[in-house]
Amino acid sequence: MQKRLFAIAVAGILAAPAAIADVAVSGSTRMMLKYDGSEISLTDGWSRLRFKASSDLGNGQTVFANHEFGVNIGMGHIKATAGQRVTVIGLKGDWGSFALGSQWDTGTKVIWKSCPHWNYGCIGGMNNGRMQNSARYDGQVGPFGFAADVVAASDIDQAGVVLTYDVGGVSLAGGYESRDGADNWSGVGGSMSLGDVGLGAYFNEVGTDDGWSATISMLGFDVHTGAKNSASETSIGYTAWNSGGAKFRVEVHDGENAHTSGVGILRFDY
Repeated sequence: MQKRLFAIAVAGILAAPAAIADVAVSGSTRMMLKYDGSEISLTDGWSRLRFKASSDLGNGQTVFANHEFGVNIGMGHIKATAGQRVTVIGLKGDWGSFALGSQWDTGTKVIWKSCPHWNYGCIGGMNNGRMQNSARYDGQVGPFGFAADVVAASDIDQAGVVLTYDVGGVSLAGGYESRDGADNWSGVGGSMSLGDVGLGAYFNEVGTDDGWSATISMLGFDVHTGAKNSASETSIGYTAWNSGGAKFRVEVHDGENAHTSGVGILRFDY
C-alpha cells in the first residue's frame, strides 16, 4: 500500500508542471511552384512552426509566450538566420496586452488594411514590419484601439503609435513612427466589407518617399495594386480552394521594375 501511495505521489509531482501552462502547437506549411520571368523552380513559401503557451495568473491576468520558427520544407530544415519570426513573452487582461521580444511593429495595423498576405506581400508598404528587441502595448475601448511600441536594441531606436477605429464592416487606422537616425514613417489606411466584396487602401510615407496600395477581393479573387516612389506594381490572385486549413492559390505579378512572374502555392495551416 505504501509503495502504491508513493507511486501515486511521484506521478502527481511529475504531472504537475504540465498543468501550469496551456501549450498549443500550430504552424503553416507552404510550397510554391514559382516562375520569376525566366526560370521555373520549386521552393519553400515561408513555412513556419509555432508554439504558444499561456497561464492564468488570476484576477483576469494571463501570461503568454509565442515561439515561432521559420521552416524551409524544400530543404527539410528549420531556418537558422533568415528573417526573424514572432517570438514574444507578455501579459494580457481587460486593460489590453503588453509583449516583449520580436514582433510586428504598430505600423502593420495600417499596412494590413490592403495586403493579401501571400507571396507578393504588401505593395507600397514602407513600415519596418517585424522588429527585434521591442516592447509593444495594445488596448481597446469600444470601437477605438490604441497601440504603441518601442525598439531598444541600442537606446531607443524606434517608437511608434497607431490609432484604430472599427465599427461594423469598416476599419480605419492611422499611425506614426519616429526613427532614430532615419526619416520618420507615417501612414493612414482603411478597409470595408460590402457583402462578399472586400475593399482596402493605404497611403504611407518616409521622408520624401511615399507609397500606396488598393485592394479589392471577391469570390476568391483579389487584385492588389500600388506604387512606391511612383514605381507601380500589380498582383492578381485566386484562391482555388480553401477547406480544412488547406489552400491552393495562383498569383501573377507585374511591375515597372520587375519581370512578369507568377506562383502556384499549396498551403496547409494547422
